[in-house]
Amino acid sequence: MFRRPALWRALSTSTFVIGATFCAFSYFNPILTGLTGFASGTVPLLLIAYGAATVIGNNIVGRLADRHAVPVLLVGLVLNLGFLVGFALLAHLKVPTVVCMLGIGLVGVTMNPALVTRVQRAGNARPLVNTIHSSFITCGIIIGSSVGGLAIDAFGLRSPLWLGAAMAALGVLTLLPDLAGRAAHRRAATTPSAAGATAPATSARVTSMTSAP
Repeated sequence: MFRRPALWRALSTSTFVIGATFCAFSYFNPILTGLTGFASGTVPLLLIAYGAATVIGNNIVGRLADRHAVPVLLVGLVLNLGFLVGFALLAHLKVPTVVCMLGIGLVGVTMNPALVTRVQRAGNARPLVNTIHSSFITCGIIIGSSVGGLAIDAFGLRSPLWLGAAMAALGVLTLLPDLAGRAAHRRAATTPSAAGATAPATSARVTSMTSAP
């Protein structure tokens, strides 16, 4: 089971999805106060709004994850990438900052139902796979938070947002083999039907020709 490349891709996607979010989320407080200029008393209210966005995102992803796990992850990662880049570029402006922060809440850790579904399909739903998956998610939290803190010391408060965007981009790359496989499967599924559709038409033409006087 652990020799399957698809399982390792699914596990690495989980690390990048969670790592990208926590790279930014871990430092929302200093970013919001130090860059955006919000008062310290306002930050808890913004984090409550962020939490509400995650509740909404979990509801949406939970409904779609079973049937559309990979497309949901692709859309979520691309949107998270966009929100993180927007946040990094516009962190000095309050309204865009709030919009991007809520967007990260909507499509960040809320991808978890789709992550679990993908891992279980690539491996199985037994306790060992679930435990390994939890470890990869924990690694994402640790890596994202750690590199974000190191980047702040070296490059300033915007750097965790850029690093989060980079991790989201890496997450997208881990989905590409699955997307290519799905596209090839769709082409293979449509080819026989196309051939089957032409066969009766060809047979009808031959019959018409042979029955003509």
